[in-house]
Amino acid sequence: MKNIIHVIYPAEYLASFVIEGDHTDDDLLEMVFAQWNHGSGMECDQFISSKKRSLSVNDIVCVNGNYYQCASFGWNEVTSDYVKELEHAVENHPSRREGAWFALNDVMWERNKQNNLVVI
Repeated sequence: MKNIIHVIYPAEYLASFVIEGDHTDDDLLEMVFAQWNHGSGMECDQFISSKKRSLSVNDIVCVNGNYYQCASFGWNEVTSDYVKELEHAVENHPSRREGAWFALNDVMWERNKQNNLVVI
């Protein structure tokens, strides 16, 4: 089975490739995480040649059309609309001039802060 994978660094970089085999999405996500992380010992050639940072929290991986956002522990499934909106928010964030990774972190920080507001 051909599994179509997209590694998405929002508003920064997109890598697409195929992983052959009969794997679950969870298995594929773990494989991709290892292949796209410096020091894992399992880095793929595409990652090494890209000279990109390691895949990390808030980055997106698409597995056969299903989108997952990297969390502190594991993955959260998200929609394609969520990914498009996130890309737009990162691209247009004021900290984007410092780099997409900074903007992504700021966007997610602001969203988490807004969603966790406690009124006493």
